[in-house]
Amino acid sequence: MEDNKSVITNEFDRSGRYDAGLKSLAKSLRVAFMLLLTGIVITLVYFVSGAGYFSVEPQQAVIVTRFGKIVKTCTSGGYWFLPFPVHQFIRVQTSQQLLNIDFAAAVTMNEGGDSFEPGRDNYIITGDANIVHSSWTVAYRVDNPEKFYLNMLTPQFPVMNGKVSPDDEFIDADGMTGTRGPVTFLRNLFRRAVINVTAGAKVNDILYSGQSAYSEDVRREFEKLLNAYESGIVVENVGLNRIYPPVKTKAAFDAVTSAGNISSALRNEAMAYKVEQENEARATEASIIAAGKAYKTKVVSSLEAQSEYFNKIYNQHRLQPGTLTMALYTEMLKDVAGTIQGDKFLIGTQGEDKELWFKFNPEPKTSTNATSGEGDK
Repeated sequence: MEDNKSVITNEFDRSGRYDAGLKSLAKSLRVAFMLLLTGIVITLVYFVSGAGYFSVEPQQAVIVTRFGKIVKTCTSGGYWFLPFPVHQFIRVQTSQQLLNIDFAAAVTMNEGGDSFEPGRDNYIITGDANIVHSSWTVAYRVDNPEKFYLNMLTPQFPVMNGKVSPDDEFIDADGMTGTRGPVTFLRNLFRRAVINVTAGAKVNDILYSGQSAYSEDVRREFEKLLNAYESGIVVENVGLNRIYPPVKTKAAFDAVTSAGNISSALRNEAMAYKVEQENEARATEASIIAAGKAYKTKVVSSLEAQSEYFNKIYNQHRLQPGTLTMALYTEMLKDVAGTIQGDKFLIGTQGEDKELWFKFNPEPKTSTNATSGEGDK
């Protein structure tokens, strides 16, 4: 056997026909080995260095999965994990997002539509069998990225190139085109909440007097549905932009609204008049009471003074009846005589009753010049 190998080797060496091929093969193998070694080194560098590093951007969260299983949710800072295919990094937007939902007719009745067609027109039926249209804006944010990613039909990568991925489009078995994803899911949940609340409300309440309560009821129902699905979403605001009846019934609703406004204005005017009259009556009452109290104080003070004066006179009368009577008589006579214009005469004799005479309207005295003139004549 060894002799045969030696013969073959000697034969190859003697002929020299395969020397170039062997050398080329050896060179190719060396090149292939170097390329393989370089690839291995690059792969090792890739795994050990930047491929597994990521940083969490503001208003985002990063879910880390290991062979499809969630192992960590990062909300801030920088992290390193073994890269794909061992780990995947899924970014979820956590900032506030807006969702617009309309319940509007596709074709208004003024444009030729005689009635609403289910599946084409959007409308809501109230608890008292009326039809209304509405427009809403919902503000929400992702509070639990893991629940949102697992339960809200999110795409494999909810955020791509810094933007939220749109919902997937699909065609069902009947050839109808639709969308599937978290936005579609949220929109349908909100529609369900609006339909549930509207079905138990009256049209007058949701159109006029109770819009705030109606909007708040829709928000509570929407939050209840989100919690039931463990969506990981927090509702920050539900805004009712507009709610209105169908076009053909709008005139009738406007007439009712106008009548209600007139009624409200008249009630307000009556209430204002009532308040004015009540205030005036209270002011008059206060004035009368104040005048009565003042009069009472005056009368009581006068009676107290008279009572005090009477008691004083009475006590003096008891001590000196005659003297007091004469003093009172003299005082009264003085007061009466002081008011009379004319001469006064007191006539009578000693020991007899005296009489007081008054001379009323005396003849006017003539001047001296007039008397002397008459004498000359």
